Amino acid sequence: MSGTFINIGRKDEHKYLLFNNLRYKTTVQYPSHSSYSFPIKLKISSPTPEALNDSKMIKKLIEQVYQFSRLYWKSLRQQNVPITIKYPEMVAEIAPRFESKEIPPFGQETLWFL
Repeated sequence: MSGTFINIGRKDEHKYLLFNNLRYKTTVQYPSHSSYSFPIKLKISSPTPEALNDSKMIKKLIEQVYQFSRLYWKSLRQQNVPITIKYPEMVAEIAPRFESKEIPPFGQETLWFL
């Protein structure tokens, strides 16, 4: 089910798999190949170790990752990859078509493609 996450780390590790696909209802029989995608692997850390003991905060952070991974500016169709991965991939695809082979100074210090 989309939005489901499981803990894959040991007790002191905070590693999770987050499933982001097009499966939403348990009452629907989905084909085995339907929107099957790899889950997103997450590792949560904090400079304040006791913050990681708050399971509600961990759940909230994972939900934010899930919602953020569904954003996509090109269409209303949900993506199964976080935009922090998808957008740089898109830039890499179009970069060879840029007239200049060098990134302008403003682009070297700014996240202009996000």
